[in-house]
Amino acid sequence: MRKFNNSKIFRVAITAILIAMQIVLSRMLSINLPYLKIGFSFIPLMFASYLYGPAGGVIVATVSDIIGALAMPSGAFFPGFTVTAALTGFIFGLAFHGNCSTPKIVAGVVINELVCSLFLNTLWLSIMYTEAFSALIATRIWQCLVMAIIQIGFAEIFFHRLQIAKRLKTEVMRKQSKKNR
Repeated sequence: MRKFNNSKIFRVAITAILIAMQIVLSRMLSINLPYLKIGFSFIPLMFASYLYGPAGGVIVATVSDIIGALAMPSGAFFPGFTVTAALTGFIFGLAFHGNCSTPKIVAGVVINELVCSLFLNTLWLSIMYTEAFSALIATRIWQCLVMAIIQIGFAEIFFHRLQIAKRLKTEVMRKQSKKNR
């Protein structure tokens, strides 16, 4: 009999929970201004990327962006933001899947903030609102800097504690197997 936590049903259920969390954190519990967005919707995406790699990150980011835009729109739907969300999931998946070290966390967050948040999202806002790219980027630099610091700090704490929990689990399992012999 297969373990339940390795089954496809379990992975789909966890992915659905992470999508729901991302929608709530992005649409309800974040600060949304016309050109700025500050929130914690990166948390479920980082976890999905850690568990399931780039594919899991892309799925969670893309599906939550589309469902969130349809269920709770905060403006007109623009597919560019969905592309950015998918790319964010992919970058986080490359950086966080499996073993997370500090350099991988910093690289993943910095690349994501520079490419996705600062460049692509500013480009999409510039196209949507017919504003000058250079004018928007000046205000968005601060948002990206603040969010990069928050994301790196959170990821360091989260992944460090996750690795401690994994070590404790393997130690407990090793002791139980010795005891059962």
